[in-house]
Amino acid sequence: MTEELAIKKTKRGGARAGSGRKKTCVKSYAFHAPQEVYDILENVPGSKSDYINKCIILATKMGIK
Repeated sequence: MTEELAIKKTKRGGARAGSGRKKTCVKSYAFHAPQEVYDILENVPGSKSDYINKCIILATKMGIK
């Protein structure tokens, strides 16, 4: 019986530091885009998320509401 307990105490499996998906986002949003916005986003080279984030930050700095 002591052998069984010794086997169960070996360190195998479980969480490992640095493993898993990295958390790079604070919050995800979904929205309904009108056709005009859809057409713009479909022609954006690269990441649509980066483009949307930059547009929102720029609009906020310009005072657009």
